[in-house]
Amino acid sequence: MIRKITPMLAVICLFLTSCTTDVEINDPALQAKIDGELFRSTIKKAVIFEDGTLVISGSTDNQSISFSVVSTNKGTYKTAQQAINKASFQDNNSIEFVSKEGETDGTVEITEISNNEISGNFHFKDLKDENGNSLNFSDGWFYRLPLENASKQEEITEAVNECLLNASLTAMVDGVEMITDDHSADIFGVDDSSILIKATNSTQEITIIFSSDVTPGTYSLTGSGDYSASYSLNNDKSSVLSGSLTITDHSLETKCISGSFEFDTRSGVTISGGTFDFGY
Repeated sequence: MIRKITPMLAVICLFLTSCTTDVEINDPALQAKIDGELFRSTIKKAVIFEDGTLVISGSTDNQSISFSVVSTNKGTYKTAQQAINKASFQDNNSIEFVSKEGETDGTVEITEISNNEISGNFHFKDLKDENGNSLNFSDGWFYRLPLENASKQEEITEAVNECLLNASLTAMVDGVEMITDDHSADIFGVDDSSILIKATNSTQEITIIFSSDVTPGTYSLTGSGDYSASYSLNNDKSSVLSGSLTITDHSLETKCISGSFEFDTRSGVTISGGTFDFGY
């Protein structure tokens, strides 16, 4: 009797294990190992342009990866065949590594397209920065990324928001005023998109991430996720330990947003009296 039950228990356990694995990877995902270290994006998307080019991208609060292929058809695309137009990665020091023709070896394989979602895997060897330093990407994969269409106008050019032209961000850093002179704002994601604003001067940088449909109110800031922030001095970046973000005004029509913030970083820096007025 025992000999008959034991194999059946093994089959049941195997079945349950398989179901658990399916649940864990049911959500859209994009990740890779970068020189052996795991990069797992929190924001990811797949965009199809009118010429058929597919651009896949993923980002965290301080890193991002992007690569494009010439088609959305299932199959394998290689840099050697110029089927991969460009691959790039920006690290947490804002240094960009890009593919070089004749030097970068890479492959993107589209394995499945179903229900307007795309899955596959990728690897790149020798993405280089402007100084010739290189990075390697292995064990990369993307799973069930929703496909989004981009209009021809979006592909050619983007209108510059007047609020962004007049963007400003100031704050006190450990009691000393920080005035920024370079500003940017980007939207990431498709369904649950977020806005990342970045303001810098010659030595400092502040970044803040929040939901693109945020309404006026006060929100807790953390080191990662939908509402997060970081401070960097001489490229030494530290994320939020605790803090708050207050949105005073946000127009979805004009894409202008303003507010205030304060937070303490994990490295012990106190950011106080922060204000911003941005466009995206």
